[in-house]
Amino acid sequence: MKFLRPVWQATLLFSLLVGAVTPAAWAAGPGHPPATSPGRSSPTPAAPAILTAWTSPMDLLLQPFPKVAADNATVRDLATVAVGGRSVSLRLSNQWGPVPLTFGAVTVAERAGTTGAAVVPGTLVPVSFDGRSSVTIPAGQDVTSSPAPLAVHAGETLVVSIWAPGVAPVSVHYCCRGRTVAYYTPNGAGNQTASLNGSAFTGADWWTRWLSAVEVSGSQALGTVVAFGDSITDGFGYENTGFSWVEALQQRISQLPPSEQVAVVNEGISGNTLTPFPPGVNASGGENSYAESGGGVAGVERLSRDALQLPGVKAVVVLLGTNDIWFGYTDNNPPYGSAASIIAGLKQLIAQVHEAGLEVYGIPLLPRKTSPPCTQPGSCRPEEWGPAEQATLEAVDSWVMSPAAGFNGVVNLAAVVGDVYNGQCQPELPYAPYFNADNLHPNPAGQTAMANAIPTTLFGIPEAPQLPPLVAATPTPGCPGAQAAENVTQAAISSDGQARTASPTTVAPTTAAAEGSSTTTSRPAPTSTSSAGSPSTTAVSNRTSTSAVAAPSTALGPTKGGGSGSRPSAVGGALGGLGSTGAALVGGLALVGLLVVGLSWGRRNSGNTRGR
Repeated sequence: MKFLRPVWQATLLFSLLVGAVTPAAWAAGPGHPPATSPGRSSPTPAAPAILTAWTSPMDLLLQPFPKVAADNATVRDLATVAVGGRSVSLRLSNQWGPVPLTFGAVTVAERAGTTGAAVVPGTLVPVSFDGRSSVTIPAGQDVTSSPAPLAVHAGETLVVSIWAPGVAPVSVHYCCRGRTVAYYTPNGAGNQTASLNGSAFTGADWWTRWLSAVEVSGSQALGTVVAFGDSITDGFGYENTGFSWVEALQQRISQLPPSEQVAVVNEGISGNTLTPFPPGVNASGGENSYAESGGGVAGVERLSRDALQLPGVKAVVVLLGTNDIWFGYTDNNPPYGSAASIIAGLKQLIAQVHEAGLEVYGIPLLPRKTSPPCTQPGSCRPEEWGPAEQATLEAVDSWVMSPAAGFNGVVNLAAVVGDVYNGQCQPELPYAPYFNADNLHPNPAGQTAMANAIPTTLFGIPEAPQLPPLVAATPTPGCPGAQAAENVTQAAISSDGQARTASPTTVAPTTAAAEGSSTTTSRPAPTSTSSAGSPSTTAVSNRTSTSAVAAPSTALGPTKGGGSGSRPSAVGGALGGLGSTGAALVGGLALVGLLVVGLSWGRRNSGNTRGR
């Protein structure tokens, strides 16, 4: 029977090969998800061809036009891109302009150093619009340039120079004191877009002009996440100089390999409301609708322009509604600012995002309380926060945290910044070391704590390292609110249970344009003086009374990331994709192999006995 030995050996080899190969092949076959890396619940998606790497929503027209306008002047806007790419495209805005806006020349370059308007020699390239160096943007519209051949790196600050050859209305993004985000020439200075040393740019300001987005192509990043909110997202606060949870979250994500990152872009507008403000004059004698004077278009109305239309967007994180409450009650304008109207607005926003095929994550409204008295009469507007406002906030947050809300997930940042540390147990109040003195806007320590509590696995990437905390915050033993905050924070720690910490050098407010400090908490209305559409300002009203918004407890609804509990074992993960039929087949083949081995071993032993 020697002729059977090759048959047994071939059968054995075939069984072992099938047993080894079938699970992986079956799991990746039609109708089954491909195998995934440990800690992930879905395969790594491909990087989009074009994604948004920086944004600045336009929320104000410098008034009065044409007295306050650019006229044969050049502006240099600064933009620090979240991720790199092989080329850049620029979105320029005439959103608030009452007439068409013409630009005669536009360039983009890498900034030289961390201050001033100079650019790195050899990096300045012209920007075109369908082959033309000039472009005219209709009133209320935007335009996106053709890709400019400039390779950029994550965290790099770009200098975008824009020449307005004639009288040009100036749409701006109005935030934040203490940082410089734009330079400008005097009116009449002409085309300075090719200047390398930037000496012609004698003015500096904290308002971004015209530039509303930077897109990159050829990035390794996996998409863009839009942070959609008001002044808390914008980075308002005299301690902040523009530093917000958005920047802090990007600092965390930037610690990951480029192919595992997303860009987080800031679409916060100070003073923004979720729902449209009713027209007319309010009980305090002021205009109810101040969209044109600083608060921007209501969230439900600007969502498409400021988020859904941006290329490469995969998710939107929403932090809006606190202004609706405060403006509604302060100006005695029910039903505006009611829980029902805010919830209706959130439902509308969620539906818009889902209709676009994207994911939307909610953050409940942050705790807040009445602001302290103004330091100078008329310098600001005290922000009263009483039982009625608090009841509305709690009703909204209860809905946001419920499964009925329809978010893809909710991060309860409100719990994280509540007063539940160092012996205190008042979760409905803000934890003072996390907030500016206005009891409304988180300071850099609070913004960092918020960013650390957001699980980056929500966005289909690994859990990013934590930033070092900026203040001590020990959860109060026995306080339910402290336990809730701890639960939220733990959800954002890496799946192996380690709270990895990023380099301390990345923590402080590092907005590339920061050049100074501020001591005022009020948001002034612009007054007309300087050239190139850059008036000086005087604090006249605290219109930033903006959103106190949320914090992270893992959520209502599916999340993309997986902790250690979601990791498949080597065997179970392979067989899990087979189904019962496939598993039975593999098991059968393995039994055949064992049977053949047994017969071969028995026959061999029998022969050996006879030969002794």
